Amino acid sequence: MTPPRNPRRQRGQIAVLTVVMVLALLAVLGLVADGGLVFARHRELQATADAAARAGAAQLDEAAYRASNGRTARLNPAHAKAAAAQHLRAAGFTGHTEITTSAGQVSVRLAESIRPPVLGGFGLGPAELAVRALARPRTGITQPQGP
Repeated sequence: MTPPRNPRRQRGQIAVLTVVMVLALLAVLGLVADGGLVFARHRELQATADAAARAGAAQLDEAAYRASNGRTARLNPAHAKAAAAQHLRAAGFTGHTEITTSAGQVSVRLAESIRPPVLGGFGLGPAELAVRALARPRTGITQPQGP
């Protein structure tokens, strides 16, 4: 036999369940919103690094280029670094920057700390984003190189 139900003892159970479910739903929505914003910022950061590296890779050593009759594309490392840094300033990037150059390539590393807007309000720390871009100088029409 089942004991008779006491309707007074069961009052408020739905309210408690509803509050718990709404809080869980808000937490999931916060994760989704913050994850999307962090992902979008990471893409923007990567695009900025790529553009800065390409700007640096466009700074050829003109004397070497002309002396080789256009066959040798070598960078002017000082001009390449300055061009990459100028692009980052023009883009308004204020995070950590590391630009390294050589005669053959430009490497740009960017790092930034962002605070998730939704979950950051609940004390979750900032998200650290870091990207790297590498560009090499190229001139003219290049043919695929065989083994």
